[in-house]
Amino acid sequence: MKCPTCHRERPKSHDQRKKFHAMCHEIGKHVGETPGKIKEAIKQDYFGMDEYKVGNKWYRAVRPSESAQMAEYADLITYTYQWAADNLEYVFAEDA
Repeated sequence: MKCPTCHRERPKSHDQRKKFHAMCHEIGKHVGETPGKIKEAIKQDYFGMDEYKVGNKWYRAVRPSESAQMAEYADLITYTYQWAADNLEYVFAEDA
């Protein structure tokens, strides 16, 4: 989604961020895992891994969701519903 005035991508909203974190918390309770680990697993599957080299050593890291704009973050939330259903056979109560 672009701003109609300046045509730049809109940043994700506080409500979007809050929803994603709540979803990770709910999934974590369902499987007995921390919300942080759930969040990292979903982001790794959605965004993939960045590989970079420092000196002679290679590193891998999950791309932070903080760089996602509003539209991409909306897709991440949609993906989280699918991820939970596909990987854990978990359907959120509001979607049942």
